[in-house]
Amino acid sequence: MGTRTFKPGEISAELLELTKREADVPLHLSRSRATLRLGAEELLAQRAVTVSQADHANRITGNLPTMSSPSQIGAQFSAAQTQADLLAAGEIVDGKYQIIRLLGSGGMGQVYEGRDMGLRRPVALKVAWSHVGPEPLRREAQVLAALRHPGLVAAYALANHHGRDVLVMERLTGSSLAEAIQRRTAPSPGPGQAPPPPFSFEESCDLLLSIGATLSLIHDSGLAHCDLKPANIILCVGRVVLLDFGIVRIEQLRGNDRLISGSPHYMAPEAIRSGVRPGESHLVDLYSLGVIAYVLFAGEPPFDHADPVQLMMMHIDKPPMAPRLVNPAISDKLDRLILSMLAKEPEDRPSSIEEFTNELRAIRSSSLSVRSK
Repeated sequence: MGTRTFKPGEISAELLELTKREADVPLHLSRSRATLRLGAEELLAQRAVTVSQADHANRITGNLPTMSSPSQIGAQFSAAQTQADLLAAGEIVDGKYQIIRLLGSGGMGQVYEGRDMGLRRPVALKVAWSHVGPEPLRREAQVLAALRHPGLVAAYALANHHGRDVLVMERLTGSSLAEAIQRRTAPSPGPGQAPPPPFSFEESCDLLLSIGATLSLIHDSGLAHCDLKPANIILCVGRVVLLDFGIVRIEQLRGNDRLISGSPHYMAPEAIRSGVRPGESHLVDLYSLGVIAYVLFAGEPPFDHADPVQLMMMHIDKPPMAPRLVNPAISDKLDRLILSMLAKEPEDRPSSIEEFTNELRAIRSSSLSVRSK
């Protein structure tokens, strides 16, 4: 799929149609990923600001930017569900791995359940869409092969099937955090009221601390995930596993200044502006983890809009509502920690994942101590 120019209004319709196919899940729990090819200065300079109300519980209101000239923006959206499956049940990959069934499709490709016929064990096989190209999958394979941690899936091989790379991985048993949130989210109690958070305070803390431990290894290795979201986090028995390293960044390298790639609900402002400075990619992960924390503790994302462009502009321009205004049970300290992670400027966030986990651990311990008295 090549880059194409959209007429006014087409950007929203394109991504909305994609996300509607994803089992009617809330947009912030979707696997859809938007990739925009543009000059960041065009995104910022060519927009007009209008006053509108956000469509999530009618509580987030204010200035929502809209594109004054969307026809000037080239956009590439991976409409995965409209493409034919890349592999078929019964097919043998690389003479070793038998395909059993499709597990899921995403913005980068498809994942299948398979069987290693020689070792007689289940495996997962990931294949990239043709328009994505081989590099993201190869990069993901190299990252997973280089690192060992319970929070990462084990990579077994990078096979080749009819000229196409296939990443062979550990077959995980569990559900995504997105699925768990959707399954455990109660209906809204009434107009203008948010549903209760999907997890208890202790469960949410434990989830974030587990994710933080894996991110710590990734960041210490000079890498940043750059696409953290609930759909890329798998809850297994005794493990919380991060998936999808297709747009992983090397800390000390500058990214493509004309490529914005990520999931709009979880993208840091500097990633949207293509302004991630060398050595600061880990702060992109801190922002995304802050959005996940907001969802876990407040029960909803800090920003929500059906139009991905307007949603991204909210990340850039709009201050998030204090999470304790959504969920009064959130303490002052936790409220400040979450808001610090959502700071617009990277230098205003916690300086490292360890700083965040240390503070969250202290907040959790303090809360448990108060409750035990």
